[in-house]
Amino acid sequence: MKLSEALERFLLVDRSKQTRDTYAKFLSGFISDIGPERPLELIRPEDIDAYIQDMRFRDEKYMDHPSRPTQHEPLSPATIYKNIKMIKTFFKWCVDRSFLEISPAAHIVNSKPGIPLGQGKAATDEEVEALLAAARFKPRNFAIVKLLSISGCRAGELASLRIRDLDLDRNCALVNGKGGQRRWIYFNPVTTQAIRDWLEERPNCPTDHVFVSSDGKPMQSASVSQVIRRLCQTARLSRSLGAHSLRHRVGLTFARQRIAPRVAQAYLGHKNITITLSYYQDIDESDLFEAGNTLES
Repeated sequence: MKLSEALERFLLVDRSKQTRDTYAKFLSGFISDIGPERPLELIRPEDIDAYIQDMRFRDEKYMDHPSRPTQHEPLSPATIYKNIKMIKTFFKWCVDRSFLEISPAAHIVNSKPGIPLGQGKAATDEEVEALLAAARFKPRNFAIVKLLSISGCRAGELASLRIRDLDLDRNCALVNGKGGQRRWIYFNPVTTQAIRDWLEERPNCPTDHVFVSSDGKPMQSASVSQVIRRLCQTARLSRSLGAHSLRHRVGLTFARQRIAPRVAQAYLGHKNITITLSYYQDIDESDLFEAGNTLES
């Protein structure tokens, strides 16, 4: 079987659209580089090692990105980690389907890069306030920032939210979660009012998606993050945030407020509590001082 044929079958596996698109974008480039016509069994570990080395020495990122301009910077360790993870997942799938006996990527040790103290992804309270100020004259964008920063929902969950699934009297909504699982998200009365304000301005259109573009078409998850990035520019923030930065903020707030991890897990819709603990405990030095102050002398 050719490498390109294996990729076609791999992309048929039932996954969310966003996950499938991510695999397709990266693995298509990877396979194009090492030879789409090559038989699977002739792919050597050395081929993958060479590709990984190329990623480490690359001096451009966001090439062919639909919304971000190309930047002359190296790939981040986190990006390289995610790309290697996709390579390993693809070849492991080939082994599981008996297309290969041994994965040529099995030898790779792919350790998740550590995050320096205080340099995590979570948006700060000051950054959220700046985003809200930048969106104050645009009801849709204001509601998006409020909902992301209070409910902790994913960009895809927000984009797919339907009017019929809103329960504004109870300050909650039913969304399509990761893996096709339906789940409830929760917010506060201020967020509810922001949603009501947007619905009054929302254009009449055939779809019942809550968040639509100016032409009445449903927003996509990528466009939700694009809204946040543009608001960062308007607010003149020192860094560019995405929708997930607001989700991280919810988890960090729960950690600092000593909310039980199981509660945070359910609120954020994680299947595995390890994700809750490792991805959202985005501490800085002030958290360590506070922890020390709780101890008896």
